Amino acid sequence: MKQASGSSMRILLVDDVQMERMQLAIRLKQLGHTVEMASSGKDALEIYPSFEPELILLDISMPNMDGFELSNIIRDRYPDWVPIIFLSSHDEPTMIAKAIEAGGDDYLIKPVDKVVLNSKLIAMQRIAFMRRELKQKSLALAKANEELAKLAQEDGLTKVKNRRSIDEKLTEMVAIHGRHNLPLSIILLDVDHFKAYNDNYGHIEGDKCLISIANALSQLFVRNGEFVGRYGGEEFVILLSHTDENKLVHDAQRIKSKLESLAIPHEYSNASTLVTVSQGLLYMKPTGRENSELIYEQVDKALYAAKLAGRNRYHLVD
Repeated sequence: MKQASGSSMRILLVDDVQMERMQLAIRLKQLGHTVEMASSGKDALEIYPSFEPELILLDISMPNMDGFELSNIIRDRYPDWVPIIFLSSHDEPTMIAKAIEAGGDDYLIKPVDKVVLNSKLIAMQRIAFMRRELKQKSLALAKANEELAKLAQEDGLTKVKNRRSIDEKLTEMVAIHGRHNLPLSIILLDVDHFKAYNDNYGHIEGDKCLISIANALSQLFVRNGEFVGRYGGEEFVILLSHTDENKLVHDAQRIKSKLESLAIPHEYSNASTLVTVSQGLLYMKPTGRENSELIYEQVDKALYAAKLAGRNRYHLVD
């Protein structure tokens, strides 16, 4: 977007009479404004999107597409309101009224008087300044709202999805997969002997460990339909769309290998000398009516079975 500085404006001047168009453009540029000229409505519509005018000076009498028609098209096509001042040699009240009805904001009689033009431009500069201020504030507000929405779905420590967000995603996926008879898989994993890790290495190192695991999982699962979330504490959950039993087991093996490659020391674990995880796996073809809590109960039982079997492994729900 081109930006005018100070009190200058981006002005789109539309007039089919070349001499009048050039004379008025010179006057506008002398006053410090940025001017784009169009000799027809068609040319004006081509210029408009890239130029993003802050004021339109529009001749009424033009062949093929008159000023009224062009004004109506602009108002219909671009919801962001830009002031339009009509130019015409007609000074009849009915013509002025028709111009306002067509979306015009003001009216100048040709030949344009310099003093009147300057006064109109000063008023339009005030509007342009307020519109810029409003646009900047709107952009800042939209950015702030976007950040707030992201924070509402994000775990504060690990930056993956939080429990609320991952629960909502599971509910949504169960409904969609049930409707289309598609497979859905879930992995619930728990860091082995994490309490011992925290107790001996300290909570700061414990947080670093969880962040490293979350980053590793986020790197592994990047496809559309793959979601990583923090279930709570040292537990993470992974939702996998369109994933059958074979791929689910393959993904569990990928997680195991990835954790080994991180090589985070854990001298106080009975499962390994490195940080490892136990995984519960669930493959299902939902009907769309399944309860999320019951699904979590099933995959949690599989996780418990993996822990009973010695940890640092995965267990698939029968």
